[in-house]
Amino acid sequence: MRRFVFVIVLALVALTCAQIPRKKGSCPPTLPVDICEPACGPEIPCEGEQLCCATACGGSMCVDAVTARHFVDYVKPGNCPEFPRGPWVCTHTCTSDSDCPRKLKCCANRCGALTCQRPESVPTAPAE
Repeated sequence: MRRFVFVIVLALVALTCAQIPRKKGSCPPTLPVDICEPACGPEIPCEGEQLCCATACGGSMCVDAVTARHFVDYVKPGNCPEFPRGPWVCTHTCTSDSDCPRKLKCCANRCGALTCQRPESVPTAPAE
């Protein structure tokens, strides 16, 4: 009897999971916004293709997915600044160069958090 109940419960769980479509894409790096309460989740789903993603202070909000394909990580040319500059943002806004737009690189800032910054130029070898 227990085995029968277990099989029925397992079938219901599998059926329920099969009916919840998985949205494509992934969340961006933790969002540095002042939304510290859950604005979405299992009880409050996001509309359309938006995903429910974490905010820096422990909340959640609906945002557009970063990518709908497999993520390819790559390193952009240039070096991170030797002496970090920019605002004192103490929350990570990127995890790799791939998260940053245009030619910006993901570098540690004055606070130690990873943020998108303008790289220092790459020294070129002197011509012979």
